[in-house]
Amino acid sequence: MEIHGTRFGVLEFNEKEIIEISDGLLGFPLSHRFLLFPYGQDSSFFWLQSVDEVDIAFIVVNPFDFFSDLEFSIQDADGETLGLEREEDVEVFTLVTIPEGRPEEMRTNLAGPVVVNTVNRQGKQILLKEFSPRQPLIPNGMRAKYLRETIDKIGQKGTRRRHQQEKKRPVKLAAAS
Repeated sequence: MEIHGTRFGVLEFNEKEIIEISDGLLGFPLSHRFLLFPYGQDSSFFWLQSVDEVDIAFIVVNPFDFFSDLEFSIQDADGETLGLEREEDVEVFTLVTIPEGRPEEMRTNLAGPVVVNTVNRQGKQILLKEFSPRQPLIPNGMRAKYLRETIDKIGQKGTRRRHQQEKKRPVKLAAAS
């Protein structure tokens, strides 16, 4: 199968790769089928691309990559809806917001994680009132360092491009009680 989008052009995929989110995501009720793929090589970020509305794609992360002591509880009803039988069959993703021109202030929505059953590819966005919908991904004390490293990477890429032109070539889930 394939979809033709404005962001990625033609995406070819196998129907088994689709994540079905029956209820859709908050604010996007018409998108029920999604593809998940890496943002880039060795990246902690992923794209969650709508198959139903090809102009809609979200940047997401596995929040456990950023918050090692994080634990989510999935209520029994949500677990049943997803057909979850084992913890190891669960993947959790949270949507990321990157303010324009201020990547050091990127944040993620821990209050609305997307939970996916990796066996049957069913997903659901659940609501968790105890978490922030605007959780910073980069702690305040590390933002200046992040910004310097990002600027350095951009500078190195620009230098490499100039040289090339010159040469002409783990899920932690608490059991619901």
